[in-house]
Amino acid sequence: MEQITFVGIEPTALISEIVGRLKSELLSDLTKTFNDNQPKKYISAQEVCERFGVSKPTIHEWKRRGILTSYKLGSRVYYRMDDIENAMIIND
Repeated sequence: MEQITFVGIEPTALISEIVGRLKSELLSDLTKTFNDNQPKKYISAQEVCERFGVSKPTIHEWKRRGILTSYKLGSRVYYRMDDIENAMIIND
């Protein structure tokens, strides 16, 4: 059997480096996959007001200007939490 020699690194150290990088890449990919597949959280306009300290006219103005998107379920209007957080970051 032929033996491969690496200059400046032991084979066990090389294997450890490869395993470490592979683990970090897999963890990164799995985290992204799980975060993308989480169910979206919807909250009412009143909850938006309480959580972010704004009034209902402010929410309606954001909706009119296209900053927020509303979602209707029956006669109730809801907003996605991630949409609100993104709007707060962008318009800060």
